[in-house]
Amino acid sequence: MALAETPIPFNADALAPWNSGRQMFRALFLLGAREVRTALRTPAYLVPNMIVPIFFYFVTLGSLESFANSSGLTNFEGFLLPMALIFAVQGGSAGLNMVADIESGYFDKLLLTPANRMAILIGAMSADFFRIMAQAVLVLLIALATGLHFETGVPGAIVLVLIASLFGIAYSGLGFAIALKTGNAQATQSMWFLFMPLMFLTTLFAPKEALAGWLKTAATVNPMTYILEGMRSLSLEGWEAGDLAACLAAIGAIGVVCIGAALWAMKARVQ
Repeated sequence: MALAETPIPFNADALAPWNSGRQMFRALFLLGAREVRTALRTPAYLVPNMIVPIFFYFVTLGSLESFANSSGLTNFEGFLLPMALIFAVQGGSAGLNMVADIESGYFDKLLLTPANRMAILIGAMSADFFRIMAQAVLVLLIALATGLHFETGVPGAIVLVLIASLFGIAYSGLGFAIALKTGNAQATQSMWFLFMPLMFLTTLFAPKEALAGWLKTAATVNPMTYILEGMRSLSLEGWEAGDLAACLAAIGAIGVVCIGAALWAMKARVQ
């Protein structure tokens, strides 16, 4: 007589991690897609991020190229390109769509859904990453079309855009943090005023060797200096492992501070 088979009980809890992960990715995709559509419908947030870097690039090039060449810096276009990319990706509009959602009440409606709370923030930042990357690519193409010589070729250009985009998404965490904390568009846009001194106290227009006094000291301790130098190594010198490592370390440090602030602000708002 055959032994009866013992049925295996169904354990719904065993599928919980899979269902939770699937729901998380679904929420990220839907919320990210919505952010992309919103950005495309709001060109006022995008146009300044394109005009400012291109303006600074060509004005600085026209003003200082002859002086730079006479000082031994023959590829001044490659020296300025990282500046233009950083201005393009610095995220002056980061968090503004979230402010609009908070003011309209849509953000509170999202909190009533089963969507993971952090997916609301991460989805918005993921969409911002693609916007930032598109802006960096456009600035790079304009620079190439107007005579830029790039030392590391196409692979280096791709890496340069990725590095710039990583910085952009790291720094954008500050905009999202302010947006979540205040729910105010004017306060969120203040991150631009924090960015300006951070950017100008660097080797923005001249190598560190040409700086003197307090400005040289400020540039030495400013993480933006190492980001610029790492990016410039790709356009001016080649694959310099030390400069690239310092660049990525500086971006990581900024990301820990800014994205950490955004996560904290998100947690504080939903409690």
